[in-house]
Order: sequence, then C-alpha cells, then structure tokens
Amino acid sequence: MQKIALSEVKAGMKLAKDVVLDDGRILLLKGFTIKPRYIKKLEAYKVPYISVEDTMVDPEEISEERVYEDAFTNIKEIMECIRYDQEVDITSLKETVNDMVQHILNDDMVFMTLTGIRDIDNYTFLHSVDVCIYSVITARALGMSYDEIHELALAAILHDVGKCKIPLSILNKPGKLTYEEFEIMKRHTINGLEIVNQLPGLNQKIGKIICQHHEKWDGSGYPMGLKSYDIELGARIISIADVYDALTANRVYRKRFMPHEAAEYLMAQNECQFDPKILQCFIDNIAVYPQDIIVLLNTGEVARVLPSKGIASMRPRVSVITRKDGPPIFDPYEIDLRNNPTVFVVDIIS
Repeated sequence: MQKIALSEVKAGMKLAKDVVLDDGRILLLKGFTIKPRYIKKLEAYKVPYISVEDTMVDPEEISEERVYEDAFTNIKEIMECIRYDQEVDITSLKETVNDMVQHILNDDMVFMTLTGIRDIDNYTFLHSVDVCIYSVITARALGMSYDEIHELALAAILHDVGKCKIPLSILNKPGKLTYEEFEIMKRHTINGLEIVNQLPGLNQKIGKIICQHHEKWDGSGYPMGLKSYDIELGARIISIADVYDALTANRVYRKRFMPHEAAEYLMAQNECQFDPKILQCFIDNIAVYPQDIIVLLNTGEVARVLPSKGIASMRPRVSVITRKDGPPIFDPYEIDLRNNPTVFVVDIIS
C-alpha cells in the first residue's frame, strides 16, 4: 500500500482505503479500481492524497463502463439522427449491444451497479441503456437462447426510438399531459415500429416488440389492447424493466421512488399490468440495491450494501461505514434490514 498525491493517480490503480471527505462523506470505496471519471471526481473535490494498492489493473480491462458509455453514445446518436431525418448507422449499435450482452451474461452485477445514472438532459438515452441491461438479465434467467437475448437487447435499447417523432413540447412538458397530448405520446409505440422496420439489418420481430412494450397483461394497455400471451415475450419483459427504471428516476413532475418502493409497485401490479411469471423472474434476479452502492438510512447512518439479489435485496444486509452528520466509523458494523423493520433506506448516495 502506498499514499500518493492526486497528480500521480492513474487509471487502473486500486484503492487501498476509502476516500473520505472532511465532512465524513464517503467519496470512493476501498477496493474500487480507479477509472478516468473517478480521477475527475477526486479533482472536483480537491482530494490531495489517496492510498492505493501496489498492483495495478490494465485500464483496457476496465471495460464495463466503456461498454455502457458506448451504448449510451450510440443510442443518443441514432435517436438524434432520426429526429433530424439524417442517415442512421445501425451497425455500431448492433456491435455495442452484442458486446454489452456478452458482458452482462458474464457478470450481471457489474452492470447493475452502473444503472441509475441520472442526467435530466440525457434521461431518454440513459433509460434506454438501463432497460436493456434489466431485460437481458431477466431473459437469461428465463433461459432464452443467446440469439433471442441479442434480439431482445436491440428491441430494449430501441424501445423508445419512436419518441423521436413526438414534438419536444410534449416530450419535455413538466406538467401532466392533456388527453390530446397523451394520445400523441402514445403514438411513440407505432412510430417505433415504423422506424425500426425501415432500418437495415433489423428483423421485423424487433419492431413488433417495440410496438407492444406498453401493452398490459390484462389488456388495458396500448396501442392495440393485447392481453396475456398475445403480447410478444420480449415486450412483456421490456414493459417490466421500463416501468422499474422509470420509477427510480427523478422527473420534473415527481420525485423518484426508492428502488425497494419501485419493486413493491411492480409486485402490486402482478397479473394486472405484468406477466406474473416474468415479474417473479425479474424480482428474483435483479439486485434492487446492488452490491457496494452507498445508501443513507433513516437513522442517519451511511452504509455500504452487501451482496444480495431478489426479495432479499429489497431489504439487504448493509455495512455501516459512517454517519451523515458525524465522523467516520473505523470499525464498520452490519445491519440486516430484514431483521430491523424500523430501519430503511431513504437515499442513495453513491
């Protein structure tokens, strides 16, 4: 272990100690591999020194963030090209999605920790990538073949492509849509079908899935009012991932749900909005609070989430590392939220 100045920090170094700010907040955790965006974070908070391990990781091996960033960049470029009637290059997106599918199938937990990046200006594009990640994880758990998963991943990342043809005045409206505006908004599903069917190298099944991602299990969805197994399997998966990710984002018109609240909402819609088998699979395989994220508890304690998935991850075991208004805790202690009903997560810090 060595203590080095910020000017000497390089991507690939591994933190030997938590980086704690003067006010007790945790900035980065012990064990994290330094990535370029972490260096910018350290610079922004004027951290003078950090402690790192003696060994380094080849920066080229830090691939999950690169894949996520590539997916975000690709879908943003495609949607902006479509909005302004410019030529679309779908090849790059297909390659990136293939890369992302392989990475997720290899280690889904890494990608779950990348979801939830919130940037108001880029919400639609980041949301599209997150929906793709959740959909692939669910599809793998359902035992779908690689080709089926890849097809689903393309449909998931393109599921909102039809919004390119919705007027920005409606798409970005801060308040509730009028009946007429909502009818226009609903057109994005059919727009998506039409757009994707015109893109070279994409089969029509993808457009069909995109068109149906707002259909509901009980037939109350749109645009065709399909129900049950008449809805494409891919659309039934994406609809769950879509609602879950949307609920956990701050929007102009409402505050975000905490992840456990979003999961509870989904379960309350079982057999009404969602396919119950797929919903159960989603809940069982998604880490509602992924390993190593930092959360604030209602007690004022700040904790690191310990590994869990499924129902257990809605009230996970956590390791308390500091207090919001107090000094760092040098001997972290564990709390199992399932065994402590009065203790719960109120915010995600990092």
